[in-house]
Amino acid sequence: MIDLWKHPLGFNHAELTPLVGAPAGERFRLHFWLDDRGVVDELGDLHEHTWDLTSLVLAGCVIDSNLAASPTVEGEYLGSRITYGAKNTAEEVGRFDLKVTNVRTIQAGSVYQIPSRTVHLNSVRSVPTVTLVRSVEDGRGDGPLVLTKYANGQGLATEMRTKLRTSEAFDRLTKALSGPDNFTMQAQPNAGIER
Repeated sequence: MIDLWKHPLGFNHAELTPLVGAPAGERFRLHFWLDDRGVVDELGDLHEHTWDLTSLVLAGCVIDSNLAASPTVEGEYLGSRITYGAKNTAEEVGRFDLKVTNVRTIQAGSVYQIPSRTVHLNSVRSVPTVTLVRSVEDGRGDGPLVLTKYANGQGLATEMRTKLRTSEAFDRLTKALSGPDNFTMQAQPNAGIER
């Protein structure tokens, strides 16, 4: 059985790893955004991952923005390292300024990659959008960096993922996979990536 979760960044997440027998540190997930994709939690959506990410856009369109984070005393953003557990916690690690280094639009049928520890944010151009994600842990051990405009000392921590009931999970997955233009992937010049 596949567990389906509502992610604090506003998408739905199906854990596929048990189906593929991946080695330790490697995971496969289906991410999908619906018209009711919800609201990103109060911590925001500027974050990095502790893994190398490869994502195939199966349907819809993803806009991915990469940013360089520079530590500065008066930085506009507060950086927190997240530790996941029974209750997620955030340890403040300093202030940062951010500079956009790359923005790309990835269409259905195209693959994109994000190296571990790259600050980024995603949005979708249309719903439903569905991606198949492969991640490989970087092995560093510390949690991801999340950046917000909140002041020091607010003790923010990211929301927990919410496991969906089987009936709700099935309804959401059916909705994501039943769009009229889904899975009509055709070869596209330039692999569907705009720079």
